[in-house]
Amino acid sequence: MTEQQYNFDEEPKKGGIGSFIWNPRTKEFLGRSGLSWLKVSFFYAIFYTCLGAFFIGMLAVFFQIMPVDKPTYFGESSTMAQKGLNPGLGFRPQIDVEDNLINYSPSVFEGDSQFSTYSKNLKNFLAAKYDNKDEDNLIDCIDGQDYSAELMKGKVCRFDYEKIFENTNCTAKNNFGYQTNKLCVLVKMNKIVSWMPEVGEDKHVKITCAGETSVDQDNLKNVKYHSENNIGNSDAGYLDAKYFPFYSQPNYKAPFVFVEFDMEMNTLVNVRCIAHAANIDNEDRMNLRGMTKFGIYVRSE
Repeated sequence: MTEQQYNFDEEPKKGGIGSFIWNPRTKEFLGRSGLSWLKVSFFYAIFYTCLGAFFIGMLAVFFQIMPVDKPTYFGESSTMAQKGLNPGLGFRPQIDVEDNLINYSPSVFEGDSQFSTYSKNLKNFLAAKYDNKDEDNLIDCIDGQDYSAELMKGKVCRFDYEKIFENTNCTAKNNFGYQTNKLCVLVKMNKIVSWMPEVGEDKHVKITCAGETSVDQDNLKNVKYHSENNIGNSDAGYLDAKYFPFYSQPNYKAPFVFVEFDMEMNTLVNVRCIAHAANIDNEDRMNLRGMTKFGIYVRSE
């Protein structure tokens, strides 16, 4: 047998993570030499530069072909038309989009301004969406008349909410009723481009609010609706068809109604508000088509 030869001068090989990060024998960092890292860096620099240029180019093309004032497909050509174009309802004040409860105490105010959180929310919403600046495309429209041809050309029917509701409890001066248990809730229809309500001879979309359950209906009393030219109605609120259709016109102000609730203290009431027109589906409660719901709880302290 031959005796195995050992080279005791050779440095033993090191293993583990330390050798992988930096190998002094082969001069490699993370398993690659300096030249290899240079080639990889050069490749990815070119690759991501080309990818970024392609992305920017596609954005430029899309910005050129996509309209900025309305969706590319709307009306019957939109995906919403699969179940039929159907506007929903929204309400204000709403502090959190995930929270549908209006919960406050008339005797508790925030800060020195003496305005409740909900009153502030309504004021901010109206200031942002319903400023009364005079614009060139604003026109004074008569109730019951059809202005669809003018609206299609970019005109907008004037909706001066301050003048409409000035003699009601639903004004900023009155804190929209939130200093008392007689609060006002703003109810409006969501906008759908080119949608036109099918209305009867009265030329109105009707808005009604009621308790969601029989218990809520028993607890919900003395509801008043304030709408344009129809203040203090106990049956319904009305949105005149003169404001439709919506074509994404500048300065368009969606009409709304104020619903005034006279609430009993410390009683939670769930409310469902529904829009009524021949082409509005308000039977689908699961998906809230043509309706909105919220809760009201007025605390005594």
